[in-house]
Amino acid sequence: MNANHSYAEKIMNLMQFARKAGKLVSGTDACLRGIYSHKVHLVVIAEDASERTFNRINNATKDYGGKIQVIRLGLQAGYSAALGLPLTAVFGVGDRQFADKMLEYYAAG
Repeated sequence: MNANHSYAEKIMNLMQFARKAGKLVSGTDACLRGIYSHKVHLVVIAEDASERTFNRINNATKDYGGKIQVIRLGLQAGYSAALGLPLTAVFGVGDRQFADKMLEYYAAG
């Protein structure tokens, strides 16, 4: 396993914990609602998501001062299988500690 792969797996594990804790929202519309209501601290977008989806989320985060980080990582099928959700490209993390740790892993990768 290479280093690039391990940080993605660590982020996926944290996403699984966040989902079990009720701190993960999935889907573009749910993430946009979370961004607008300041309940999302990090947005994870699958690399195979459409540019339109990425732009919608990115523009929404910029509208709110750019305090919400957006990272592109993994594939929709991998997230959906690991999280037990239908095919979804956008996930919002609603807990600051989970978000900070995911960003730490992402920066280290």
